Amino acid sequence: GYYILLLLIVSQCFPVCILYRCRPFVLFRQYARSCLKHCPANAEMGEHQLEVNRRRYEHRPFPNYRQPVEIGHLSQDEERTVFIDRREARLYREPETGGRLEFDLNEGFAQFKWRDEEKALAEGISPILEWIMAKKDVLKRYEKPDGAFEAGTLHTDFVMFRGMMTRIMCAPYETANSDPWQLKVCRFRNTIFICDDQDFQKQVRKAESPRQRQMTYWGYCFESYLTSHIDPDVAKASQPNNSAGFATVIRSRLEAHSLLLVGEVDGEVKGVSATPPQNYVELKTHRELESQRHDESFRRFKLRKTWAQCYIPGIPTVVFGFRDDNGKVRDLKTYRTAEIPRMCANQWQATVCMNFANDFMTWLQRVVPETDPLKVIHMVKFEAPFHSMSVRRVELEDEGQAFLSKKFVDLLRSNNATNSPIPVRTAAAI
Repeated sequence: GYYILLLLIVSQCFPVCILYRCRPFVLFRQYARSCLKHCPANAEMGEHQLEVNRRRYEHRPFPNYRQPVEIGHLSQDEERTVFIDRREARLYREPETGGRLEFDLNEGFAQFKWRDEEKALAEGISPILEWIMAKKDVLKRYEKPDGAFEAGTLHTDFVMFRGMMTRIMCAPYETANSDPWQLKVCRFRNTIFICDDQDFQKQVRKAESPRQRQMTYWGYCFESYLTSHIDPDVAKASQPNNSAGFATVIRSRLEAHSLLLVGEVDGEVKGVSATPPQNYVELKTHRELESQRHDESFRRFKLRKTWAQCYIPGIPTVVFGFRDDNGKVRDLKTYRTAEIPRMCANQWQATVCMNFANDFMTWLQRVVPETDPLKVIHMVKFEAPFHSMSVRRVELEDEGQAFLSKKFVDLLRSNNATNSPIPVRTAAAI
């Protein structure tokens, strides 16, 4: 590493301009920079880099992504208590417009009960850990080819919320105006757990203006127009809020990487032959498209993120409500998830998103070692100019900083030692 650094300095300072600009020297400088980025000195400092360049992926074939299979559900009520069931599921209903559509998304704003965002952020991936502790035996269906199932492991390469996967997939298309992000990562029992870094998000998140808060409410209100609670009695007793929610737990595989993902579900279509997740629907709002520039922006940004959110859990349908600046929806349009990439072929490519996600996972498996998750985690950071990601090792001062709970870690460790089944629970708090 030090010899390469010395040669790089010599090549940069060489006084002969012609020699400096000749092809061999140009190639050498590029090689030296690449070697320096990955040299042992950097590895000893605990930081590794991953280049983020969408042009590397534009001509690759689409990677193999196995059809997602729903293996469970989880719900959270108004108090954010986790239940391993469908009690907070909502049914999608077609609007009865009588030939005219007009939803006022401002209705109920004053009575809306907002969730405690700090409390919600502090949950991390604890709802997923709750589900795993209750339903770990479900994962035995995906055992090794020889029929063995190693005690104390999940036999799963990656565990995360859908939102983290969406963020990774969209990374190659981030621009200078994008927000930076940081993820917490740990490898335990050969499974890599990924969680949003709540403290970092608080730092970069701008204070929400009254107008932004109102527009956030519009999205929740739109969902209330098109869905109803699966239990009418619960719907009557509850106050409109954004704390309760229902999520699907899906199992899939991207090339060699097995995935356990959890994603919130807006609505379920009843009376169709399809089974979950094929009967789920995603609901979105967007400003009316009044010009070609609006349409271009909609395809480049909104549809890219929406496609990533829906493709990963296998949600086949998206319903958009197009609103004016006063929050009035007068037009609904349904999009098929599978058709969105073709509609946006001039703005982005699905193969770039999926191939980068696959490379990202391969990279994490290479640079993130097995550690005690209560003592050591790793941080993945992506920030302007968004040309590369970095991962670094972080020593925790106490177990309270870990994002895997001690209860979860101890349970897998004890299961590994005793080979005893993990007890099933229907509701708990970590």
